[in-house]
Amino acid sequence: MIFWLIAALLLIAATALFILPTLKGPNEKADADRDALNKAYYQQRLNELEDDEALGVVGERDAMVAELQHNLLEDIPARAGTRKRAPFSLTVLLPGVLLLVAVSVGLYVYTGGMTQVSQWRQVVKNMPELRQKADAGQLNEPEEIARFALGLRTSLLTDPTNVRDWTMLGLAGLRLGNGEMALQSYEKAYELSPNDGYIQIIYAKLLTRSNNPEDVAQASRILKTLLKSEPDNVDALSALAMNAFGQGNFNEAIAAWEKVLTLMPPDAKGADVIRQSLAYAKSQVTSNGVHLGVTISVSPDVAAQLPAQGGVLIAVTDGKSTVPVAVKQLQLGTFPLKVELDDSNAMMPSRLLSGLKQVKIIATVTSGDEADKRRMIGESRVYSFTGKESVDVTIERIEQ
Repeated sequence: MIFWLIAALLLIAATALFILPTLKGPNEKADADRDALNKAYYQQRLNELEDDEALGVVGERDAMVAELQHNLLEDIPARAGTRKRAPFSLTVLLPGVLLLVAVSVGLYVYTGGMTQVSQWRQVVKNMPELRQKADAGQLNEPEEIARFALGLRTSLLTDPTNVRDWTMLGLAGLRLGNGEMALQSYEKAYELSPNDGYIQIIYAKLLTRSNNPEDVAQASRILKTLLKSEPDNVDALSALAMNAFGQGNFNEAIAAWEKVLTLMPPDAKGADVIRQSLAYAKSQVTSNGVHLGVTISVSPDVAAQLPAQGGVLIAVTDGKSTVPVAVKQLQLGTFPLKVELDDSNAMMPSRLLSGLKQVKIIATVTSGDEADKRRMIGESRVYSFTGKESVDVTIERIEQ
């Protein structure tokens, strides 16, 4: 109502600015200025005629003076008392006023979001019906869900502590594929009701999807806190397993999934998926148990020339390419050196030591003195690799 009142006042003001100038009387000051200008021009022309006549340039001075006087009289307007104004009717301005109103309203309709405002009002009006459909699980169309989300946001403006509305807005965000809306909504719901198990689980699942490690860690803390009071909560255990698996904590994921399977019927929906995930996690633990033992010794000739300080670089290749799959750097010490390498020493997560079928080790000693450019190198032969082998390497070559 206030908006339309202001709009009406603005239109009235614009119409007044359009009409008022036409209602003013003649401008006496402008007429006086014009008379003065005409008289000055007439006097100047008389002076010029006198000068021309004195020089003998013109003749018939009287005729020219008469013409000047005639022109002056024609340009002088009638006096105020003798002027007559034609009757003026406001109806002449009616088309202009109508055009002004039409253009103003048209611009507002086109740029002012009137359609959106009308749709929003309709959504607010239909919210009771939309809530009933949501409670009955009958909101399926994306357009209906979007309208329901709009209505919820409107309601939360007046009642921002309504936990139920925040959770419903979060669910609407999930249904619409809007992860940001869902996360923000459940974050607010969690702030308002931090001990609600349902909210804790959904919020933790959303945090687990985040690319931020802090969010993932927070999800783990929330789930572990919930499981202290509800150790047999299947949803919380499943969420914790997925969280741990995503972080590479396979043992924690295995423990959670195994407990879930003991709490579920063998033929329960989703049990097969959990078994597959469990098997994969166990395979990752097995693969992470892969290690390669390396014993490094030096030949007598090299031993006599070892630098006082330096380092030893151990590189593992697949025996075909010289590009290392895994590397380990050590300080130069007493030989023989014994070390172990595993997947944590991999150069790239996509190419692990546990994925190799054969290995070749290259050991290189370098000096800690930048002026000493010597490199002492030893290479093994290619060995078959099953994940538990130990390899001996002798450093016996010196390169400048």
